[in-house]
Amino acid sequence: MVSREFVVLDTEGTPTLREVAVFNHRGQLLYEARTPQEGDYYAADLARSLPEILRQLSSLMAGKIIVAHHADHDRQILLNSYAEVGLAAPEMQFECTYNLARSLHFGLESYNLGYLCDVLEVSPEPFSRDQAHQAAYDARYTYYLYRTLKRSQLAKTLAAGPSPFSSSRVDTPFQHFADDQAVYKDEYQRLKSVLRSISLDPNRQSKGAVIIGEPGTGKTHLMMRLAQDVLKQNRLLFIRQPTQESTILFHTYSRILESLVEPVGDDQHNQLDLLLIRSIRSIFAEIPEEKQTVGDREILEALDAEDLSSLGREDTGARRQRWERIESRLLTWWADRYSVSGYSRQILQGILRFCRYTDPSRRESCRRWLSSGELVPVDKELEGLSAWDSELLREEFSLQAIKILGELSCLDQPLIIVFDQLEGLWLEDNRPILLRFGEVVKELFTHVPNSLFILTLFPDRWQKFQQDFDGSIVGRVAQHTVYLQRPTADQLEEILNLRLQPLNVGALDLFTAEDLTEITQQRSIRTSLNCANEFYAYRVQGVPLPTSSPLLPTGGNLDTSAMANRLIRLEQQVQHLQTLIQKLLTSPVEGSSAVSQEVRVEVIEAIAQPVSVVSNSPYAPEFHHYCSYQRQTLQERWSGSRIINDSDDLGKLRQICQAFKQIKTLEISTLRLGRRVVPDNLVIRDQYGERCLAFLHLSNGNSILARLTNLNQMVLSHPKTTFILMRDRTVGNIRSPKASQTLEAFCNGTGDGRKRTHYQVLSLEQRVDLELVHQLVSDINNRDLEIPMPDALNLLVQQEPQNWIVKLVV
Repeated sequence: MVSREFVVLDTEGTPTLREVAVFNHRGQLLYEARTPQEGDYYAADLARSLPEILRQLSSLMAGKIIVAHHADHDRQILLNSYAEVGLAAPEMQFECTYNLARSLHFGLESYNLGYLCDVLEVSPEPFSRDQAHQAAYDARYTYYLYRTLKRSQLAKTLAAGPSPFSSSRVDTPFQHFADDQAVYKDEYQRLKSVLRSISLDPNRQSKGAVIIGEPGTGKTHLMMRLAQDVLKQNRLLFIRQPTQESTILFHTYSRILESLVEPVGDDQHNQLDLLLIRSIRSIFAEIPEEKQTVGDREILEALDAEDLSSLGREDTGARRQRWERIESRLLTWWADRYSVSGYSRQILQGILRFCRYTDPSRRESCRRWLSSGELVPVDKELEGLSAWDSELLREEFSLQAIKILGELSCLDQPLIIVFDQLEGLWLEDNRPILLRFGEVVKELFTHVPNSLFILTLFPDRWQKFQQDFDGSIVGRVAQHTVYLQRPTADQLEEILNLRLQPLNVGALDLFTAEDLTEITQQRSIRTSLNCANEFYAYRVQGVPLPTSSPLLPTGGNLDTSAMANRLIRLEQQVQHLQTLIQKLLTSPVEGSSAVSQEVRVEVIEAIAQPVSVVSNSPYAPEFHHYCSYQRQTLQERWSGSRIINDSDDLGKLRQICQAFKQIKTLEISTLRLGRRVVPDNLVIRDQYGERCLAFLHLSNGNSILARLTNLNQMVLSHPKTTFILMRDRTVGNIRSPKASQTLEAFCNGTGDGRKRTHYQVLSLEQRVDLELVHQLVSDINNRDLEIPMPDALNLLVQQEPQNWIVKLVV
């Protein structure tokens, strides 16, 4: 429990006060005084008359718990002293460290102050008997003892629960963590002022802002604050790093759709509901009152109340008529102001119908059309819409859809479009993605109105961004720049207090002053929370503190820890080679050519491929904690409905393979079949052969048959390649009889006597396996996880050998 504010007091003198010292709850000396004593020249500056001392003590003790060792003795001295000078004694509530020690540590040899301080190791400096019975010295060690005893008492209460510091990062703005709004208060207000300026601009021109901060400074946390503050008015759309050069707009649009279906607070609405309700309300409000029909007024009443259920029950004539009126009015309004070319009319219809239906299967049908272009209606919810699942249409459709959302927001409040976790774009392998990303950002600024575009970047990445792109992009993105500096020690301590608040505990109740100094001197919020987590485990659960924290490579050079791991792997490789050479030397001469050749191949492979084992890695505890937390988080995230598409999964797998190149020799490429459409795929080539992994998350339609037919042709065209076709469990079975037969033909293989084709439905566990490895790679690239990539991947191979990604790549 958070203790009331207290003071620690020690008195010397009998029967009345001769010397006194008082420390505050932070262990700082508040007051020291003594009554004048004959010949006591060294303490002349502390000399006070007894009445003066007692009056000052009354002020210091007012409303506070008074902590003392053998408190009854100190109480009696004070009562005697007040009576001696004729002053009324104040109300005094004491807590005794002698009694507290006896209750917590039964059976000790002694309970005097010096013995307790030494046996419980309350301070780095042992208690000095030579300095004992000086009020300031005894009060200081009483403070140390009290804090130690209270921490011991608190640890028993907290030991069974989880650490409030186990999570040190915000993954998305839609999460909820304790937020000290005094941190980055001015920077946050700057963002809010930019948002207001867009809403007040009659032209509704979009603006850009760059949030610049080192890893762990709280950039995504600031976006969480923004979401919690403005989601009732604005729509916040969150986009992580794209993974495919050719589908960046489609990736952006897919993540926007995911954001739009995020719930707003405790309301029954998601973001898309509110965007539509408020924009359509503005459109209906434009109708002159004398021209409004009874139906129009009923619709307006429902929209004013933001209650879509009042439009009628599902499948009733009244509800159908009202939604058809809404659709007709919205399409007319759009045609009067904008071009109806392309997919704009159908996009508006798709959005409306997603919000119109309450039946989960119909909503899912609309969502799939919006997110992938698949036209598989459950009933008539997609009537009048056409498929757009061609790769050639993805980018065009996506840009039109994002533009429409921007135009609708002009009837409401500005959109907030956040591009976060982009640091991995500056890896050399991602250079084409980076350059295309810059072009996409420019397109969005040009076509999407009424939006605040926010990019979060490290300082060095921001410098590179300015070097990589011309002024037309940099100028739009960086109309406003917000720099996040490391918070002060007091602010970091307040962040700790907020995390501890649900436990009704304060940081000073749990940590020593030395602990807090080390915690609050870390380089960022995240590292402070990580450090607090280590001290929490130590103070509450008795887990030893790490002897030292491994350092990350800086400036492209390996640190000593990484170098040590490389030396271990080199030694293991040499031992492996020695074993193989011994095989060659001892092979029989006669008839040994096949064996010798096999061993020679193995030697060549061993030279080309280092043995990837990390022994006693200093990063193992952090890695284990990271994987446990992320697996649980991802399990929750992917248990519900998510937007899944082939290109995203392919991009994730490509990034994973690029990372594994740091510990394994492999090549990656893609199979094509002329201009014919094939499943998104990636070929992994290493010493074990060639494996082609393809994704097919389409639900149905003509395109799924074409993709499967062409996949079978690729199997025949590549007789040495193993094919693995993966399909997420959430997309359901293939309904088309022809497509099902074609899939069965794929599963049966090629008839050449070898099993080269495998079909796998991704279970939730396997989906989490994929997302976990991709998250691991992304977090290291984005410096959200401070483990060198080779060490993390080697630990992954060791600790998760059954992960299908590990089996596929290693």
